[in-house]
Amino acid sequence: MDNQNVRKRGRGHFYFNSEKNDSTTTNKAGLMTMESTDSRSLNKNVGLLTMGSTDPKNLKNAGLLTMEPTGSQKTKSTTHTSVEEEEAFQKIMEEAEQEEKQEISESMEKLILEEDMEINEEGGEEQMEEGEINESEWAQSSSNWENPNKEESFANKAFENQEWQEVKSKSEKKKEKIEEEAITASRKKRYVVSQVQEKRAIAVIPNPEKLSMWPFAIEIPDELTTDLERPLFPGDSIFVNKFAWIEGRRQVTIDNWYRKDTGILSYQATALMIDVTHFPYWTTKTGIITYLKKKEGKAPLARVTAYGMERSGMLYAKQCRHGLDLSKTRLSEFVNLKLAPIPAGWMIGSNYIVPPGGSYRLGTEIMAKEGSQILACAEPFTERWRWLTKTGLPKVFPIDKDYTLKEMKLAEDIIAAALITAAENEEVGRMETSYFGVVKPLEDEKKRTFTISHIHEQKAHIAKVLNIWTKDTPVTAKTGFERKAFANGYIKEVVKCDRDDGLLQIEVNIILVPNEGLYEHDEDFEAMTHGMLTIIQVAETPGGYRDQADTFGLHAPTQLIKEEKSPRTEILKALFGRPGTDDSVVGGDIPKELECVKSLNEEQQNTLSNWLHEGRGRLHYQQAPPGTGKTRLAAACIAAALKKDPKIAVLATANSNLPVSKLIDESAQINLGSEMLAFFASTARIRYGDQILLLNEHQLENKIKGKFVEKLEGSEKRDVTDYLAHIKDKPRHTKERKVGEIYLAREFKNAIFGTIYMCLGIPRAHVSTTHLIIDEVTQTSFSMMVHLLCKLPLVRSVLLTGDVRQLGTHLKELPEVIQSGYGLESVTDQMENCERVSVTILERCYRSHPIITECFDYSSYEKHGERVIAAVPAEKRTGLTKLGINLPVNDVPLILLNIRGRIEQDSASYSLSSPEQTEAAITIAKALEHRDPQGVAIICLYTFQCEKIRERLQQENIQVSVNSVDAFQSREHRLIILVTTSTKAPGSAARADASDFLKDSRRATVALSRAQSGLIIIADFEAIREGETWRRFITAAKQHTPFVDERYLEVMEHEEPTRDSNGVLNDLKGRSIEAKVEEVKLIRGGELRTGRGKMICNRCGNPGHLARDCRRR
Repeated sequence: MDNQNVRKRGRGHFYFNSEKNDSTTTNKAGLMTMESTDSRSLNKNVGLLTMGSTDPKNLKNAGLLTMEPTGSQKTKSTTHTSVEEEEAFQKIMEEAEQEEKQEISESMEKLILEEDMEINEEGGEEQMEEGEINESEWAQSSSNWENPNKEESFANKAFENQEWQEVKSKSEKKKEKIEEEAITASRKKRYVVSQVQEKRAIAVIPNPEKLSMWPFAIEIPDELTTDLERPLFPGDSIFVNKFAWIEGRRQVTIDNWYRKDTGILSYQATALMIDVTHFPYWTTKTGIITYLKKKEGKAPLARVTAYGMERSGMLYAKQCRHGLDLSKTRLSEFVNLKLAPIPAGWMIGSNYIVPPGGSYRLGTEIMAKEGSQILACAEPFTERWRWLTKTGLPKVFPIDKDYTLKEMKLAEDIIAAALITAAENEEVGRMETSYFGVVKPLEDEKKRTFTISHIHEQKAHIAKVLNIWTKDTPVTAKTGFERKAFANGYIKEVVKCDRDDGLLQIEVNIILVPNEGLYEHDEDFEAMTHGMLTIIQVAETPGGYRDQADTFGLHAPTQLIKEEKSPRTEILKALFGRPGTDDSVVGGDIPKELECVKSLNEEQQNTLSNWLHEGRGRLHYQQAPPGTGKTRLAAACIAAALKKDPKIAVLATANSNLPVSKLIDESAQINLGSEMLAFFASTARIRYGDQILLLNEHQLENKIKGKFVEKLEGSEKRDVTDYLAHIKDKPRHTKERKVGEIYLAREFKNAIFGTIYMCLGIPRAHVSTTHLIIDEVTQTSFSMMVHLLCKLPLVRSVLLTGDVRQLGTHLKELPEVIQSGYGLESVTDQMENCERVSVTILERCYRSHPIITECFDYSSYEKHGERVIAAVPAEKRTGLTKLGINLPVNDVPLILLNIRGRIEQDSASYSLSSPEQTEAAITIAKALEHRDPQGVAIICLYTFQCEKIRERLQQENIQVSVNSVDAFQSREHRLIILVTTSTKAPGSAARADASDFLKDSRRATVALSRAQSGLIIIADFEAIREGETWRRFITAAKQHTPFVDERYLEVMEHEEPTRDSNGVLNDLKGRSIEAKVEEVKLIRGGELRTGRGKMICNRCGNPGHLARDCRRR
C-alpha cells in the first residue's frame, strides 16, 4: 500500500502473511508438527521445540504444551497483498478496531465521568507460589533499568532471554521452569508496543479492564518479526493469536506490573504467533539529546526530546537507524526523531506507555492529548548547521541575525524541544513529590486544616520536596491520579522534623476546602477526614512551558514575520535581529505639561520619547540599575501615552506580583484613576496581602460591585456573585480569570496590570493591547517574550525595563543541558545583538546613600563601562547615621562585621547556616528594631540561614522580616542586614566559599544594592572575596570604613564610646575594634581591570568610548 492511501485512510502501513508453508501439516489433534526426519526439530523463528508426535510427554520435554486450531500456521508479514487478502485484512482490522473503540470508549468514559477505577487486587495477600520471583530476585537477575539492551537472565524464576535450548542439564532445569501451557485464541487480540529491548519488544493490551484470559503485557521475541520490513518500535500494533504464559508471572498486580529496579515492564507471557502488524505513519521532527549515558561494557542510551512529544523518550541502541551511533554522540546534539501517534488518554511513562482505564500506574506518567506522539526510533541529523559553540556543538540561542528562514524554523523546533523538557521536569517533579496516604485533621473550627508527612531516606528526594512544597503554594486533593480534584487549598507551613531512625521527615500543614461544581465532592472530603487514602499534589501552574512550546513548535514567529505586515511583525523582527522597514526611526516630542513628565531627568525623557513614537513598530529597552526610577518612569509613560491617544490600551506586566504591585502604586500616584484595572491571583493575595490591600481601589473586586452585577444574568451573574462573596475570606475559591473576562467583555480599561501568566489567562486583557510595558524584564525569558508578542495582534510599542546586572530567569531547577543556549534565558541576552532595539541607560540613583551607591557602582557597573551616580544627598539618607547607635566610623552608613564561625548544613535541603553569624544578626536587629520598628530587613544568601534567623527572631520577639536575596529583588528597605554565611574557618562542616552564590555577580549585585540609608554586612570577608563582585565592593567600602570584629557588638550601644586617632570605634578596653583581615587596595584602571585593553563600547561594539557615552539610543 502506498503512503497516499495510508494517509487517506488515516492509518499507517499494514503487513500480514499471504504465503503458505508446505512443509507444515496438521494432525487430527490440531497439533502442528514439522515434516522432518528428526523427530525433534527446533523452530528458531518462534523459539519453540516442537515434536513430531502427539505424545504429551514429548511436548513436556519442550517445556510447552502447544494447542492451535486445525489449519493455523505461523504467518509472515509482507507488503505484497492480493485484493482478496486486502479485503480480508480490512475486515479483521475493522472488527478489531470496532471492539477496541468500544472498549476504549468505555474506558475513557469512566475516566471522564470519574467513576472508580477497578484495581485488581486478586492474590495481593496470597503467599508467593513456587517458582514465582520476588522483588529482590528481580533486582539480582537483571541489569540496570537504564540499560535494558543488555541481555537479562532471570534464572529459574522466569525465563531466559537467550535462545531456548533443545537439551538442558538437570541443574539448568532446576533453574528454569516454564508453565506447560500454551493458549491459542479463538480471536486475534490487538497489542500495542510499549517498550523495546535488545531481543524483544514488550506490548500491552489496549483495554486492560477486560483482560479475561489475555495477559496485560506480552513479550514479542525478535524471532517472530524477522520477516517484517523493520523491527517493532513503540506505538506499533500487532495482533497476537497464540501465546504462552510464563510460570509464576501470570498474576499481574499494581505492585509487580513494572520493575522499578530495571525500568522494564513485567510481561506475563510470550507471543508464539502474530498475525497482523500495523505500522503507524511516522512524522519526523528534529530534537535534542538531553541525557546521555555511556558505560564501558554496556550499550549506551540517551534521552531525547522533540516538539510533538508530551515528554522525552528513552532511546536505546536498538532504536537507532541509518548510522546513528549513540557511542559517538554528545549531549545536546541534534537528532532526527521518528514520532508515532498515541491515542488521547494513554499514559506516557519515562520509557513505556500504558493504556487508559487500568490501574497500572506509577503516578509519574503524563497523559497523552489529542495529537500527542511518542518516540519510535531515531536517525542522524545530517543537515549542516552553521552556528557552533566552542566545543563544536550546535548553537541555537541567541538567535543570529543571519539565520535564514529555514534555520529560524529549525531553531524554533529546538527551542520547542527544550521547553517540552522543561515542562516535563516541572510536571514529573510535581508528581514524584505527591503525597499518598492518610491526611490528618488538625484542631480547626472550620475543619479545614490538615497535616501530612513526607518521610524518605534519600536527601535528594526530600530536597526536591522542599523545593516544590513551599509556603502558599496551591495544592489539590484527589482519590486517584486520573481523577479530578475533590478539594483545593494551599500550603500553610512546612516544617522539617528530626528523627532517630535516620529517615528524613517533612511535615506540611495545608488548608483544604471541598470543590464546588458539577460533581458532589463533600462525600470524598468527609471520607478523607476519616482516614481515606488520598493523593495530595502541588497544583499545576496554568500556561507556562507547554504553551510556549506550542508557539515555537507551530512556527508562529516565523509565520508572522513571513506573512504579516504589522507593527507586531516589526517588533518581532527587531527582537530576532532581522532588518525591517523602520530601522532609522527615532523619538520625538513628549508632553512636558504633565507633572509626572516634568520630574523626569534627561535619560528618562529619552525613554519616554522612544515609547511614544513607535514608528511602524517599536521595541525599546531601558537599562536601569538599582534605584534609578524605572518604575516611576513606567507610570509616566502610561500617563503620557494616554494623553497623546486616549483610545490606546496599555498592558503593564512583569513576571511576578511584586513588581506589578509597584507599577500599580506608582501609576495610582500620578492619578491614572478609573482607567486602571489590576488582576491578582489568589496566591498573591495571601502572600502579599497587606501590599495588595492598599491597591484595592484598582482591583477587579472594586470594579464589579453594585450596578455591574445587576446587568448580568445566569451563570455569569452567579460567578460574579460568588467571587464577591469569597474574595475576602476565601480568595482560593475565587475565579479571577473567569470573572475578569466577564468584566472586560462589557467594560474597556486603558491600563491593565497583572503578571504575564495572569493576563495570558484572560484573553480580553491582552488581545486589544497596543502598548506593552514589562518591568524587571531580566526575569522574563526569551521564549515567554516571543510567546506573549504572538498573542498581541495590535501591539505597536514595547518598553522593556530592567537591569542586566541583576538576577535573570530562574533556571536552577531545570536540567542543566537546557539552562543555556535554548531561549529559556532572559530576553535581554537576545537584545544585546539586536541593532533595531533602541536603548537608553539610566544612571542617577535615587535610592541609596551616596557612599553605598559608590560602592555598588564600583562593584557591578564600572567594570562594564557603565556608571551609577548618587542623586540623593547624604543629608536625606540618615536612617543609620542618625539612629543613635555607634558606627565604626561616624557618618559612614556601612558596617563590615567580620564573623568567621562554623558552618552547618541542612540534612534535607543541603543549604547552609552559620550559628555565629545568626547570633550577630540577632544582636544587631534587636538594637535597630526598637529604634526604627518598620525600617529593618534581613536578607541572606542561604535559605537555611533564613530559617535559623527566623527561629531566633521569634524566640526574642523581634519583628523583623527575613528573606533570601533572590526573593528580595525589586524590593528595598531603609536598613539592611546582609548575612553571607560563607566562611573559611578551619574545621567547618561545609565550605561554601566556592559556591555559585559567591561567584554569581548578579546575585551579589542584588544583595549589595537593597539598602537606602544603611548596610550592615556580616561575613567572613576573606571567604566572600572569592567572588569578584564581592571583592570589588569590599575594596570600595574599605575606603570609608574598616573591617570590625565581634567586639563591635559590645560597644554598638555603649553610651560613652571612645575612638582611636583615625576615628575608628574602640572596644571596652580602649583598643580599636578593627579586624585583622588581609588588606585590599582600591585599584582603578589596574589589577581589577586587566584584560580590558582599549575602551570598547558594550552597546555598539565600537572602540574609543564606553556605553555611557554612546550616542546610540
